[in-house]
Amino acid sequence: MENVNLTPEESFSIINKAIANFKLNFRETAKVFLLWGWVLAIASLSNFIILKILYNREATIGLISLYNWAAYILIGFIIMLFMGHKTNKDKKVFSYLESYFKNLWSVTAASFFIATLLCIKMEINPPAIMLLIAGIATTTSGLLIKYRPLIIGGMTFFIFSLAATFVSNEYISLIVFAAIICGYLIPGYLLKSTKE
Repeated sequence: MENVNLTPEESFSIINKAIANFKLNFRETAKVFLLWGWVLAIASLSNFIILKILYNREATIGLISLYNWAAYILIGFIIMLFMGHKTNKDKKVFSYLESYFKNLWSVTAASFFIATLLCIKMEINPPAIMLLIAGIATTTSGLLIKYRPLIIGGMTFFIFSLAATFVSNEYISLIVFAAIICGYLIPGYLLKSTKE
């Protein structure tokens, strides 16, 4: 392999083209944000309904709420596995940015799982912590692909994370629902319709 000396301008141009190509590929896969946006939005609303119906039965609320979230997340993972298999089968080239993006969200998924276990052990309500983790990963994703709506969507998770500490348990699911709409669904639909 021979060494090629590039000027700083040429190097910068190559990097910008790589990021632009990744943004185009990512736009085609914005359906992942939409998938998780819809799965988590429906899970939030169903959790709110469960909390409203079972509000007077404190002993069973936590367990039923946990099963509700687990069921929807499992459904989301199954759908995502099929989507990923289909996308990877048709794809010929993978970039370092895509690899980084995949690793970021794999670590984020592990963080969600560990944080849930810690919250259960410490008897803390998980939504504020989960929204904070989602905010970190979503904002980082937006910064990575230089897409302002995703950056703003990620930052809204921080605001909703703080808001979740000020509402009663009964209404936290509505805070999570609003956060998912602002953080995943709106940026996901905007990214899907991007013309650049």
